[in-house]
Amino acid sequence: MPLPFEHLTSAQQLSKEVVASVFAVADDMEKIWSSGKRSKLLEDKIIALLFYEPSSRTMLSFQAAVQGLSAGMELAHGRQNSSMAKGESIEDTIRMVARYSDLIVMRHPEAGSADKAASVSHVPFINAGDGANEHPTQCLLDLYTIQKEKGSLNGLHVAFACDPLQSRTIRSLALGLSQYDDIRFTFISPESLKASKDMLDVFDDRGVAYEETTELSAGIDADILYMNRLQEERFNDHKEFEKYRDQYVLTADMLKGKDTLIMDPLPRIDEIATDVDDLPNAVYFDQARNGVLVRMALMAMLLGKA
Repeated sequence: MPLPFEHLTSAQQLSKEVVASVFAVADDMEKIWSSGKRSKLLEDKIIALLFYEPSSRTMLSFQAAVQGLSAGMELAHGRQNSSMAKGESIEDTIRMVARYSDLIVMRHPEAGSADKAASVSHVPFINAGDGANEHPTQCLLDLYTIQKEKGSLNGLHVAFACDPLQSRTIRSLALGLSQYDDIRFTFISPESLKASKDMLDVFDDRGVAYEETTELSAGIDADILYMNRLQEERFNDHKEFEKYRDQYVLTADMLKGKDTLIMDPLPRIDEIATDVDDLPNAVYFDQARNGVLVRMALMAMLLGKA
């Protein structure tokens, strides 16, 4: 199934049909990845990776995905190492890079930067995170992980902690899940970091049940507890970050007798104790691996090769 868009900037583009088609290709990519061999699928393509904000998993998994498909790769890492440090606009950067490459992936600290980039790109564009706004490929890999672990994306109670206001991964996954049947959300955070009204308005329009609480215990009996660190870099007042950083820490003792699926887009800072790692329901490292498969699938599909 061809994708109904040339550029991916938002999780709201990920309809059920799109998600299912990406999953089918990701399953094929898993066979390739597990074989230890590289596919030649994109050997005639060049992928530009523009990462103007710190990244480990997203950047490395995109690099692995590019290499797994035998594509050529261009990498710009850090604003200080690019012409953006000289004042070049996002639009001019994309116009230039599109003349060197067949597909562009960009992470940028400015919310809305992905839409600016996509509006001028004549090659497919993927948003790898734009500030506190969205992270659609993280949404895809999270959905893929849930499908693999739970067998369905319907009928789930999903709890999100600890920063639904500023976490683009929480925002994107919640928006993606909200289109499925019988979904219920619990948002766990300090009062000052509650989910944004515009996101809650989407859930109201879609008839999705949700609750907001300050207690981590409210997520222990959910089908999925999606932990995400406080977004330190997005706090205007660092004292507020320090005030809350130890408020939500998940430990193995809290999960005794529970089969709640524990997910986290990582990096882990304070939010999950290391004793959780050995629990069979802690899947955050497998979750990270799934990112390679989904990103391989998405790039191949956007380039008309799958």
